[in-house]
Amino acid sequence: MRPVAALVASQTFAYTGTRLAMIALPWFVLETTGSPAHMGLVTLFELGAYTLARLFVGPLLDRVGQRAVSIRVDLLAAAALAVVPLLFSAGLLPFPVLLLLVTVIGLATGPSEAAKVSLSPFVAAASGVRLERVTGLTGTVDRLSMTVGPVAAGAVVAALGALTALYVNAALMVLAALVTLLLLPRDVEERGRSGPDPEEGDGYLTRLHAGWRAVWGDLPLRTLVVMIMVTNVVDVAVMSLALPVWASEGGWGPQAVGLVAGALGGASVLGSLLAVAVGHRLPRRAVFLAAMVMGGPPRFLVLALDVPLWAVVMVWAVSGVGGGLINPILSAVIFERLPARLVGRGTSMVGALTRVGAPVAAPGIGVLIGLYGVAPVLVGGAVLYLAAVCLPAFGRGARGMERPPARPETAPSPDQLA
Repeated sequence: MRPVAALVASQTFAYTGTRLAMIALPWFVLETTGSPAHMGLVTLFELGAYTLARLFVGPLLDRVGQRAVSIRVDLLAAAALAVVPLLFSAGLLPFPVLLLLVTVIGLATGPSEAAKVSLSPFVAAASGVRLERVTGLTGTVDRLSMTVGPVAAGAVVAALGALTALYVNAALMVLAALVTLLLLPRDVEERGRSGPDPEEGDGYLTRLHAGWRAVWGDLPLRTLVVMIMVTNVVDVAVMSLALPVWASEGGWGPQAVGLVAGALGGASVLGSLLAVAVGHRLPRRAVFLAAMVMGGPPRFLVLALDVPLWAVVMVWAVSGVGGGLINPILSAVIFERLPARLVGRGTSMVGALTRVGAPVAAPGIGVLIGLYGVAPVLVGGAVLYLAAVCLPAFGRGARGMERPPARPETAPSPDQLA
């Protein structure tokens, strides 16, 4: 169990640091420049670097190893984070240098998360733990970081200031690297591989293309990628656009946004823990369909209705439980269908492809809300979400959602799962 505990601890430190940076960096920019435009530029450079790095890091993960990459990029992120307050205190931080540093932070945190995610099947094999238990635990960490992380980050920034918060962030990334270095076995990836990589001598682009083929050439994976891309578009549109407009038009104020989102995130932790406890015993495709239907359309539709705030909070909490069940199932399917030699490239490709639609679609959705109002857009989003969910549940790739027929008591190697 030590590899599982090491992975969970490393993710906890790194993800908490990432959520802290999401609050501390923009607040630092606002305090020092007073410019929302500068805040937007910093966010663009950091998130843009994060997305690009996660897309292209796959071949490096499979060649160098997820463990080694995770340690190095966590230390790189820590160094860049610590340099920001150091240079500012010395009066040596012009805005272009800050943009360079936040770009480095994004280039480090993207591969950091990709490396830790793609370690799951190897850790499961090395520990003799079912894959769904490992993905359930890591999914719980992710949900907790999204729920508690921003609240804790806001408290740290308010209590200690943005500069000190950046030092805390750097310390968290160092802790993540140390846990991986000291507690995760050096040969954890090798234990899950059944043979040499036939693409060992190929160039970077060839290996990157192999990751693309592994994802897009597999019907169930391709179906899941399309589904997640569509549902991410709807989710981001609702959370970033429709929810604030709903709160403003209803006179609830910004505190309602935090209350509703907190109910969703807190309940999703319960869903993730439920997946850890009994997820491997439940019919996967049926649970997935029920969780997706429960986790999406109801919370969109309730915003379109004239109901009290407490009712909205309750519906979003129920949806959160469904949402918490989804990621462990999706992660298990992805890892089962990817060959061990392509886990790094495949998971990085999935992560990038599923995120690409949201920023592209967001401006158009904002225009639609302005033209037709928030309620019709919410109803349309619920219908689109439900249609996307039906692809992996009932389409040609539906059988790929099922577990492999033979399930030994201990976790099989990733190659056996492919």
